[in-house]
Amino acid sequence: MRVVIACRVIQAELDEVRAGNPEIEIIYLNQALHRTPDKMPGLVQEQIDKASAYADQIVLGYGLCSNGIVGVKAGRQGLIAPRAHDCIALLMGSCAAYNACFAERPGTHYLSRGWLAEQKDPLGVTEGEYTERVGRETAIWVMEEELKHYTHITLIKSGIIDAGLIERAQRNAEFFKKKYDEISGSMAYFKKIVDGPYDGENFFIIPPGAPITQELWFPG
Repeated sequence: MRVVIACRVIQAELDEVRAGNPEIEIIYLNQALHRTPDKMPGLVQEQIDKASAYADQIVLGYGLCSNGIVGVKAGRQGLIAPRAHDCIALLMGSCAAYNACFAERPGTHYLSRGWLAEQKDPLGVTEGEYTERVGRETAIWVMEEELKHYTHITLIKSGIIDAGLIERAQRNAEFFKKKYDEISGSMAYFKKIVDGPYDGENFFIIPPGAPITQELWFPG
């Protein structure tokens, strides 16, 4: 059996491409783990250790994610991990697509249906987590500071996305005074995560017992 351990932010896309295949198990973890990268490796490792008892292959549905998967390993199967730095490249279909968008317009904050549905978008974080900690006025200021170098809020439309989530993405841009636009995403990377092939262009193949290191993404 192939086991995929992935961030819940891409659950809709992965479930869509899996289409009920019983030979693929997908384990989803909280999508806010990248905000606590010091805790993330331990939680991912815990799921790897559980899957190691029965999986033939273990594939990660994570990019480097602020070093959130650095140090994790699988003793028997090894690991397969996307070469992406984060989920934005996965949503766009390839690292090349993301690099092209970044080169064209680096000041872009990207949203997806997963972030919007779980209200982990700037408005959701401001009105929830930040307001609970520091009050609404300060929460808005903190998020404005986080977004001050961005000029655009862009929705990546991968798979089926309902009108309510599109409207929420537009509200984010309006509230934080950013230009809004949309781009087409792709299911290609998600299909490869679930079904392969695990080619060297898109994936790292980590040998059994070897930990994931930051140097894989930043060689030399």
